[in-house]
Amino acid sequence: MEYNEIIKKIIKEKGVSKEVLESKINDKILELDSLVSKEGAANIIAGELGVDINGTDLAEEIVNIKNLLPTMKNVSIIGKVTDIYPISTFNKDGKEQQVGALSVNDGTGFARVVFWNDSMSIFKNINQGDSLKIINAYIKENKFGKIEIHISFRSKVRINPENVNLSNIDISKDIKVSREKIDLTEIKKDMDIKVVGMVVQLFKKNCFFNVCPECKKSVKADDGAFMCKEHGRITPERKLFISYVIDDGTSNIRCTSFSFDAEKVLGLSTKEAIELADSHEDNAYPIEHMMNKVLGKEIIINGKTQFNSFSNTVEIVSNKIIDKIDYNLELKEIYEEVKYADKN
Repeated sequence: MEYNEIIKKIIKEKGVSKEVLESKINDKILELDSLVSKEGAANIIAGELGVDINGTDLAEEIVNIKNLLPTMKNVSIIGKVTDIYPISTFNKDGKEQQVGALSVNDGTGFARVVFWNDSMSIFKNINQGDSLKIINAYIKENKFGKIEIHISFRSKVRINPENVNLSNIDISKDIKVSREKIDLTEIKKDMDIKVVGMVVQLFKKNCFFNVCPECKKSVKADDGAFMCKEHGRITPERKLFISYVIDDGTSNIRCTSFSFDAEKVLGLSTKEAIELADSHEDNAYPIEHMMNKVLGKEIIINGKTQFNSFSNTVEIVSNKIIDKIDYNLELKEIYEEVKYADKN
């Protein structure tokens, strides 16, 4: 849907004047520092006004990942699949539901792409390294403040399409930044980092948090019932999280990992952890059970640092854990970094 068609549809459904609407669109472009086109801004305004312009290949105009915003709908992106995460299952209204996720990189940034029940057949046919063209997706912000691309029944996903060539997209810059290692003594708040360290402490405490099985947002009990702001009273899904300390020989730092990352550090699936906790009636038992196996384990953490005002220290929240380290690859990367530094 082109710009003029979007304008006509908004005017028809909302009765606003063309002058007022175009003023809103221009204000949105200024608000976003001219990072979106007029069509993109019109798309955002349509979403804010509740005008459904789905069912079109609006996103034939490709949007860069770095420019995505939580209010966007009918978005199209192209990118290369860098990671594929395990499928999660949950029950809703007595029926088993599934959700899958993967990460894509388009040369401007990374984003997680989320697939729900109707699109799982597509998800299962995607492999790491595939090129994707995604049409008519919508954008959400997850509970960690990160942008996610969600696939709906209106979305189209093209796997390795003939008309998409990623050879002209430089994804090496983002990948290299994500792989640049840093010593713990150099860490400051609000950094995207990669560190290699050994787990030297594992905190024994409740290792689960509750989320809404539909939107995956964190929920807490209120008078014995779990309520989601979007979906009302729900039966929560338990997710795994752990807190631990790593040491890289220069210093140590507290880290937190959630879900799949927590499974990698702990060496247990969420299902196994739940079974252990329930059988011992202790939500901290999975940590006690795995303590001896985890302490001394060497891992690579890709993540973001943040300041903990309670402890007055900087901590790491992981977004990717590597628990099986390819030391030949790590040595090669160190060699490349040294060679690059020598040239500069």
